[in-house]
Amino acid sequence: MALKFMEKNIKDTEDIPIVVVTSADIVSYIKGYHIYKSVWTPTVQEHVYGEIEPDNPVDKYAVAVKKDKKVVGHLPLGENGKFAKTIFYFLRADPYGKCDITVTGKAVNLGDGDGMQVPCILHISGQKSMMEILKQQKMTKEFKFL
Repeated sequence: MALKFMEKNIKDTEDIPIVVVTSADIVSYIKGYHIYKSVWTPTVQEHVYGEIEPDNPVDKYAVAVKKDKKVVGHLPLGENGKFAKTIFYFLRADPYGKCDITVTGKAVNLGDGDGMQVPCILHISGQKSMMEILKQQKMTKEFKFL
């Protein structure tokens, strides 16, 4: 398949669209490590990323955590079930939206039913207007913007 490039001349009177991208950090964790520990051993300061997973058979709003294109966990639902779903909608709606993740500790089991969890910080970035909407969401009190 050949790529076709189109050229457009912008007149002095036309506005050039400017996209302002901003970011925020959220303290969180990666759930399900016990399932993926045979393919991934997290290390402190390691960088992975979040990607929506709309075809997930268990949760259609899942946000997979990936390393080298392989799933190594998922973002948690949160106590009210809205955390991962809110991040999912943000990433789907914002073409500039990204979820970079930094591991901040070793995997632990807190006995809360989420299995082995890896503490992390989510570095969320996207269009300023979309980030403002994201910050207004009451995802859950357990995950806070830094």
